[in-house]
Amino acid sequence: MIRVGQVAGAYGLEGAVKVIPLTDFHDRFDPGASLLLDGCQRQVEWSREGQPGLVVKLQGIDNRTLAELFRGRYLEVPDDQMRALEQGRFYHRQLVGLPVQTSSGERLGVIAEVLERPANDVWVCSDGRVEHLIPATKNAVLEVDLVAGRIVVADWLLNLEEATDKDS
Repeated sequence: MIRVGQVAGAYGLEGAVKVIPLTDFHDRFDPGASLLLDGCQRQVEWSREGQPGLVVKLQGIDNRTLAELFRGRYLEVPDDQMRALEQGRFYHRQLVGLPVQTSSGERLGVIAEVLERPANDVWVCSDGRVEHLIPATKNAVLEVDLVAGRIVVADWLLNLEEATDKDS
């Protein structure tokens, strides 16, 4: 399953929910679109911009009490509905498990997790003993090669970590 949104809570009295989009494809929330919520297929009746995110009314959720039960749950679509992303953008699951090395060839471990943060995602790279937090920015991540199965990051990330460790 591909997560395309997360329910932030109920909105109004008629069963609409506030949704934080987790996709670049906002048409996933257009009226008539089909989404999975807790494994149950739901049709989008209507949606509109909200603050923050969207307000979405899903078929079969018709009151605030029922809508509130889905707080924190994910709206998903099946894997076969995965769409190609623009260059330089990746699905989290494409990154998890990829080995990471610096541009000078030092191996850091593999991507264990992707943290979504307001400014940029942060990739957690672990070798089993040490975790490196890699900002998903152009000056930190030099190359992501899904075909070769590797990520290359800037050497300055290690230099910055070493300087921080010495200050502690």
